[in-house]
Amino acid sequence: MIYVLDTDVLSLLAHTGAASAESVRRRMAELPENDSIVTTIINYEEQMRGWMTLLSRSKTSKAEVEV
Repeated sequence: MIYVLDTDVLSLLAHTGAASAESVRRRMAELPENDSIVTTIINYEEQMRGWMTLLSRSKTSKAEVEV
Protein backbone atom coordinates (compact mmCIF):
# COMPACT_ATOMS: atom_id res chain seq x y z
CA MET A 1 0.00 0.00 0.00
CA ILE A 2 1.13 3.58 -0.66
CA TYR A 3 0.43 6.42 1.77
CA VAL A 4 0.66 9.94 0.32
CA LEU A 5 1.38 12.64 2.90
CA ASP A 6 -0.24 16.00 2.19
CA THR A 7 1.05 19.45 3.10
CA ASP A 8 -0.88 19.54 6.38
CA VAL A 9 0.71 16.30 7.58
CA LEU A 10 4.18 17.43 6.50
CA SER A 11 3.72 20.70 8.38
CA LEU A 12 2.50 18.79 11.41
CA LEU A 13 5.55 16.53 11.33
CA ALA A 14 7.81 19.59 11.26
CA HIS A 15 6.54 20.52 14.73
CA THR A 16 8.34 17.79 16.64
CA GLY A 17 6.92 18.67 20.06
CA ALA A 18 3.29 18.44 19.01
CA ALA A 19 1.39 15.49 20.46
CA SER A 20 -0.46 15.02 17.16
CA ALA A 21 2.89 14.84 15.31
CA GLU A 22 4.01 12.05 17.64
CA SER A 23 0.74 10.24 16.96
CA VAL A 24 1.37 10.41 13.19
CA ARG A 25 4.98 9.22 13.64
CA ARG A 26 3.79 6.30 15.75
CA ARG A 27 1.22 5.29 13.15
CA MET A 28 3.82 5.53 10.37
CA ALA A 29 6.23 3.36 12.37
CA GLU A 30 3.55 0.68 12.71
CA LEU A 31 3.04 0.32 8.95
CA PRO A 32 4.22 -2.90 7.31
CA GLU A 33 7.70 -2.75 5.76
CA ASN A 34 6.29 -3.30 2.26
CA ASP A 35 4.16 -0.15 2.47
CA SER A 36 5.50 3.14 1.09
CA ILE A 37 5.18 6.63 2.53
CA VAL A 38 5.50 9.30 -0.16
CA THR A 39 4.58 12.89 -0.95
CA THR A 40 4.08 14.83 -4.16
CA ILE A 41 6.16 17.48 -5.86
CA ILE A 42 3.32 19.92 -5.19
CA ASN A 43 3.58 19.29 -1.45
CA TYR A 44 7.37 19.66 -1.64
CA GLU A 45 6.99 22.99 -3.44
CA GLU A 46 4.50 24.25 -0.85
CA GLN A 47 6.86 23.30 1.99
CA MET A 48 9.83 25.00 0.30
CA ARG A 49 7.76 28.13 -0.37
CA GLY A 50 6.87 28.28 3.32
CA TRP A 51 10.52 27.91 4.39
CA MET A 52 11.62 30.56 1.90
CA THR A 53 8.99 32.96 3.28
CA LEU A 54 10.30 32.42 6.81
CA LEU A 55 13.88 32.95 5.66
CA SER A 56 13.01 36.13 3.79
CA ARG A 57 11.48 37.59 6.96
CA SER A 58 14.64 36.94 8.99
CA LYS A 59 16.49 40.13 9.87
CA THR A 60 19.88 38.56 10.67
CA SER A 61 21.96 35.54 9.71
CA LYS A 62 21.47 34.19 13.23
CA ALA A 63 17.70 34.42 12.79
CA GLU A 64 17.98 32.50 9.49
CA VAL A 65 19.79 29.66 11.22
CA GLU A 66 17.18 29.51 13.97
CA VAL A 67 14.38 29.12 11.41
